[in-house]
Amino acid sequence: MPIFFKPSASDFSLSADSIGNRWLQEPVVRPNGFPLYHWIQTERSEGLLTLEGQELLLKPGDGVLIAPHVPHEYRENDGSRMWFTSFLTFDGKLSDDLYKICAVSPYLFVPASEGAWFQEWIDRIIDSHFLKNDIDDAALSVGCFEFLTRLSQLRTGLSRTEHPLYLQYVRPAMQEIESHLSNPLNVDDLAEQLHITPQYLTRLFQRFVGSSVRSYISVLRISRAKELLISRPYTTLDGIAALCGYRDVSYFISVFRQQTGTTPKQFRKLYGI
Repeated sequence: MPIFFKPSASDFSLSADSIGNRWLQEPVVRPNGFPLYHWIQTERSEGLLTLEGQELLLKPGDGVLIAPHVPHEYRENDGSRMWFTSFLTFDGKLSDDLYKICAVSPYLFVPASEGAWFQEWIDRIIDSHFLKNDIDDAALSVGCFEFLTRLSQLRTGLSRTEHPLYLQYVRPAMQEIESHLSNPLNVDDLAEQLHITPQYLTRLFQRFVGSSVRSYISVLRISRAKELLISRPYTTLDGIAALCGYRDVSYFISVFRQQTGTTPKQFRKLYGI
């Protein structure tokens, strides 16, 4: 019954803070909820989840995404002595904005008829990344986005991450961005690699991601900058800017202030650096 935790804070848009499967689930009571978005799914037997004054029976294959800080508790159902679950918690720059992706509050229930995809995803991620101790942060970030997008589309019966246009253009562009944030990146070059026009790539991002390519890059770069400002206290602002893909430190400071409301130096001071 493996459980894995990311060894360090992710500087990517989304990541798995913890993940596990074939877990013998003990009773859990959280009067103040959990600080991150939390997915739990029954593998074997049955569980009983209580939240918002409701009781949800989690039969094999049933899963639920619980929003942060929602009081809840869960345990094996009466007579179910051995309740096995899989689970996933999310971290990263966009973790505070998941309500925009999933449009759920305080939880989203997924019946077993739709649950197989999520169980297979968790099993695959554990096998390919964590058991081999070969974590590809960029691929994991894109995978988490697909997991959440799949959840958000259940209500409409659509899966944007399985759409041919997403697979052919948006996903490769996201992987390229995540893997090369320190390099110069622009819509024209990304579109050229994909053999489409910049305007078309921008429309695809708006459709499938909900933001422009430029905004997506900017958010990820400032996310990485925040992590580096803390983890590398002796690196100059010029160095931090370069590591995040900014060649002009003044422009970096301007964008950082615009997104965070503070300068990089002030941000460090907030953490006693």
